[in-house]
Amino acid sequence: MPRRSAASKAQGLRRLAFHYMKDATGRYAPIVYLQAWTGNRWLYLQAYVDSGASWSVFHLDVAQLLGIKLRQAKRRYVSLGNGAVLPIYYQKIRVRFAGQEFLAPVGFSDALHMRFNLMGRAGFFDRFLMTFNDRARTLIVTPVSNA
Repeated sequence: MPRRSAASKAQGLRRLAFHYMKDATGRYAPIVYLQAWTGNRWLYLQAYVDSGASWSVFHLDVAQLLGIKLRQAKRRYVSLGNGAVLPIYYQKIRVRFAGQEFLAPVGFSDALHMRFNLMGRAGFFDRFLMTFNDRARTLIVTPVSNA
């Protein structure tokens, strides 16, 4: 869970520090908690924060938990860094992250063979300044607007 740093309290900023968590291989990574609205309750999710990803991509089972009807979602294709093309079901979902609640564009897919959800730039990096400090194993998140 995030904590406000001492420097941010002194300066009146709302920066939050997310300490890296261990991934499935035991390596520390910028994995954060966020919440997604199911229609009647908030669902806690973990996501790997990836500044190189244009889109957030969550597992299909998350779409099911959120009650999203994939037949009604827009089907899109995103390119991966290795040149592969990933089919996603695009949907805006209500999320809570770093003290803010907003709609975020998310792609749902079972073709991304990773054990985690991926938080990409769209919808998140335009709202928050993300500062990665791998040495301290900390992600500092600072809201840039109240949009």
